[in-house]
Amino acid sequence: EQQREGRLTPPLPPSLPLRMASSIPKKPRAKKSKIPPRDTLTEQQRKEIEEAFDVLDTDGSGRIDAGDLLVALRALGFEPRKDEVKKLMSDTDKENTGTINKQQFVEIFRTKWGETDPQALLHLAFQLYETEDETLTLENLKMVAETIGEFQTDEELQEMMNEACGLKPGDGNAAAITEEQFMKIMVRQKEKALE
Repeated sequence: EQQREGRLTPPLPPSLPLRMASSIPKKPRAKKSKIPPRDTLTEQQRKEIEEAFDVLDTDGSGRIDAGDLLVALRALGFEPRKDEVKKLMSDTDKENTGTINKQQFVEIFRTKWGETDPQALLHLAFQLYETEDETLTLENLKMVAETIGEFQTDEELQEMMNEACGLKPGDGNAAAITEEQFMKIMVRQKEKALE
């Protein structure tokens, strides 16, 4: 728990940043109108952002301050400077109360998602689950897949690992993948989703 201004702020759930970050909608392509614009939140993302707000609203007032916003942004993988947080607060807090409500909090994150680099988020996802030798095992990849809502069988995940490692059927199974191979898997999954 983090202590600030004489009160305890509970930490955000550890899987929340990855779940939110990994499910950021991508820019729509001309033929794929079902993909929302990057600055649009999915219902799941909105729910998770609201849950994060509720965790930070320790006094139950329905409002949080700049310090809480800074904690939330950092927990979700953003690296804002204090002056950036002050600007976000002043742009959002039109009544100059020094606090924002849940709707304003959600709006800040909707805007921030549009600014997020998907490659940086994949790098973060890899780092969260990598082993000491900077690779992902099948078990680690399974945790990443579950966290981002991709429920696939162990066999499907192993097949993806084998393909990323350049193994052909009958060559045996890949024991682990590097970050570069992980990125290849994620790009292939995105391409398959667009088909």
